[in-house]
Amino acid sequence: MARDSRRAVSIKELFVRETGAGYKLLALIVASCVLVVADARTRLLETVSVALDTVVAPLYAAARFPHQVGSQVAEVFSSRSRLLRRNAELERDLLKMKGIVARYEGILDKNERLQKLLDASAQRTQLRSDMLIADVVQASTDRLEVVIDKGRMHGIEVGQAVIDSEGVFGQVVESAALTSRVLLIADARHSLPVRVLRNNVRTIAAGNGQDRLSLKHVAVTLDIVEGDQLVTSGLGDRFPPDFRVGEVESVVRDQTQPFADIIVLPFAELDRSRQVLVVFAERPEEAGPQQAAAEDLSATNYESPAEAAP
Repeated sequence: MARDSRRAVSIKELFVRETGAGYKLLALIVASCVLVVADARTRLLETVSVALDTVVAPLYAAARFPHQVGSQVAEVFSSRSRLLRRNAELERDLLKMKGIVARYEGILDKNERLQKLLDASAQRTQLRSDMLIADVVQASTDRLEVVIDKGRMHGIEVGQAVIDSEGVFGQVVESAALTSRVLLIADARHSLPVRVLRNNVRTIAAGNGQDRLSLKHVAVTLDIVEGDQLVTSGLGDRFPPDFRVGEVESVVRDQTQPFADIIVLPFAELDRSRQVLVVFAERPEEAGPQQAAAEDLSATNYESPAEAAP
């Protein structure tokens, strides 16, 4: 029994040790409160506080250093990420603005071409007040023809003259409901009556099948020289008078031949025009007696492929 009692006491002493730690803690708390009150109410501890701050400052700086470094590194990566996002946004905005600028440039270019067409329409004489602007929507690869986006529903008829901003472009040879086919004046099947501005000499200009015109049946003695400008004569009731046609590019006279070889450069931009103007000529009932009695040269204006075949 005595041995068991001693063993129980030893175990109790092992796990339960009576010390004065609680009293020490209480004393420290009381001392801290006294020091806090004394520091707040008096200046007695100011020197001690300054000295302690001086001693603790390096430790405080060393403790804050990892946090400061981490914050700066995070700020650098965060700033770079923001800059990348901002750069991507600016690139997208720039792309949108370029698209908008390109669209407005296209609109301005189209407006300039339309303005030229309207200026060209001021040349018209003895025409109805309505003239129709059309867009070229297709060009033929094997013949000098284009398709415009206006047809019978817009009042387009076969034989109507077509001009661009520079001069006579061609004439309508086929009209569907919503589109029409225009034969260019440089086509070998096309011809139109013209006159020389300088001396009013009248003749016929026919296409050479490429990009030029040639004057047909011009006597070698006729007064036509390089640089002469040609306009429509108004004969034939197809092309109204005084529309610009082209300029004489070369004149070759062979005294052994009855006719001169005269090449004309068209004013119209046959390979570049995107908008054209379809001309509505004066109706026969609206024309005067002299205009109605004008010589009919329509047979020379356009020769269909069926008629040209042997």
